[in-house]
Amino acid sequence: MTVQMILLPLFVHVALVLAVLLRAVRSTEVTADGLRAGLAAVLFYTLTCLALFTRKADVAFVVLAWLFVILRIAAAFPQLFSARARGGIGGVSLDLASLAVLALMWVLFALAVLLAV
Repeated sequence: MTVQMILLPLFVHVALVLAVLLRAVRSTEVTADGLRAGLAAVLFYTLTCLALFTRKADVAFVVLAWLFVILRIAAAFPQLFSARARGGIGGVSLDLASLAVLALMWVLFALAVLLAV
């Protein structure tokens, strides 16, 4: 995988986070959703840097990274246009789905590092 292919999902996610932050400039309250999204972003950025540094970023990593970013965009899209809207498909929270993908990425990365795969 090229560095560009590995980092492109991260750049798209950074743009999303900046858009959400710019939209939320008027609001001074900190919500649990906002805190959860911020922590997920830090974990995603950290994992991307570690995977790049250890050369463990393969096709599966990039596909899962894109899936995470797409789920985060889908979850944030209503928030960008409505203060009340929450994302969800069929009762399944997009936030929870994105966190599950992120957790899977961390598990696969840890196994790849620990088992020297």
